[in-house]
Amino acid sequence: MEFALYPLRTVFGGNLFYSLEQSAEVLELYNRWIDTLPDEMTTAVAFMNFPPRPQVPEPLRGRSFIAVRGCYCGDPPDVGEELLRPWREFGEPLVDMFRVMPCREMDMISMNPVDPIGAYTHVELLGELSPEAIDKLVALAGVGSESALVTLELRQLGGALARPPADLSPIGRRDSRFIMYGLGFSPTPEATPEVAQRLQEHLVYIAEEMRPYETGATFVNFLVVGDWDLERTRASYSPEDWERLVELKDRYDPNNLFRFNRNIPPSWARE
Repeated sequence: MEFALYPLRTVFGGNLFYSLEQSAEVLELYNRWIDTLPDEMTTAVAFMNFPPRPQVPEPLRGRSFIAVRGCYCGDPPDVGEELLRPWREFGEPLVDMFRVMPCREMDMISMNPVDPIGAYTHVELLGELSPEAIDKLVALAGVGSESALVTLELRQLGGALARPPADLSPIGRRDSRFIMYGLGFSPTPEATPEVAQRLQEHLVYIAEEMRPYETGATFVNFLVVGDWDLERTRASYSPEDWERLVELKDRYDPNNLFRFNRNIPPSWARE
């Protein structure tokens, strides 16, 4: 296996945090904005409920926001600031974390914890962000929703991911525009089975409520333990790619030795 490396040292990225009351306006602008962006810019929009923990920066601690996040990897990186013009015209965010940063600091954009946590996640893929879908998202995670999640995020797809490769590739489905990623965990170390059950039920509830706006596809990288089965794995690929991968499985691993993964079983296992 060979990897092509790119001479990338810095990127322009970060988060803009807006009041949760502005959720509908932010989603509407975000939906228009991403259609204007080059492949070098990838983005997400997220409802975020920060726990009141000392590890969270003080301006965010214990508060809820809707955040627009992005990363521009073009050259020069500060061109990314021009791409933010629609947001600068939209109004002053409550917190602005966009800046030019070394590549090694890119993980701060997603603000994922650096230490292990006990968390529950669920992913669905969405199509167009219609006005009805925006209204539903606001109802599920906006003001008054009492969402049990720390994050409900829409991660932008498209760009090179949406274009067919020159050769066969098991990259997965290309007919979705967003990954909807829900994350919940206990804000204190005293997690209980009741907390875990509430989070899992809430993730299922959101998936069911958003069903009219989902494409039915999945993304194999986000199928975590306990949240995947054969059908969800199959939904990560087009029918043609799935059959091609089964053929390869039959050829190189007919006894299904490598099965402790998002397994593509050999053809005999489906008979």
